[in-house]
Amino acid sequence: MTTETTHAEGRLSPAMLGSAALGFLVLVVLQNVLRGVLGPSQRASGADLSTLTHEHAWMVHLSAVTFVLGLPALLLFSTNIGAWCRRRNPAAAPWGRLGAAASIVVAALFAIVNVVQVTMVAARDELAAAPTLSSLLWTFHNAVFTFNMAAVGVTLFGLGRAATLARLVPAWMSPTSTAGAALLIVAAMPAVAVTNGSLWFAVGATGFAVWLLFLAVAGVSLLRQPRVGAEEVALVSATA
Repeated sequence: MTTETTHAEGRLSPAMLGSAALGFLVLVVLQNVLRGVLGPSQRASGADLSTLTHEHAWMVHLSAVTFVLGLPALLLFSTNIGAWCRRRNPAAAPWGRLGAAASIVVAALFAIVNVVQVTMVAARDELAAAPTLSSLLWTFHNAVFTFNMAAVGVTLFGLGRAATLARLVPAWMSPTSTAGAALLIVAAMPAVAVTNGSLWFAVGATGFAVWLLFLAVAGVSLLRQPRVGAEEVALVSATA
């Protein structure tokens, strides 16, 4: 086995990156289905928040578990896919770095979202006597969630561009991911209105669906890639 082949095989395999993308996708879909069916709306009343912290407290516990499981999957995929794309097309490098940096912001903001929910459940007895504080915490939760849409949009744009340049995803994903990213970013701009339950949130939800589509397409494509191909060995050899 040549030194170049050893270097190539020492990198994370496409199967690992694809599995991380699809694993994260499954967890995110589970979170959002539960949130959509059982979670309070952005205009939640005190009774709705009481239901979340009591009868539906199990959903908050499950959300915390899925976040802890999904965090390494997201970062494994987002911080390594750029390098994988760069080895196939050097022009993908800056876009991969942009997507990776934005994904770290996504992880941080979503961590805050989960921290607020866990705090509301852990302190539900105290919050029962202070409904105004409970409402304030939920408003803060919504505001962080709103800005997270912009971070997801930048992640989608960067990784989508890198994946397109590397021909990891079909050409039609380029305008699709760009449009989805634009929807997410634009939806986060009227932040106060969205935090209070504006229909602009639906615009962001459409862009978020494109993010999920990108994860599915990229993940499946990675699983179908050979672990080390002749093209990659040649590229590693040329840059060694």
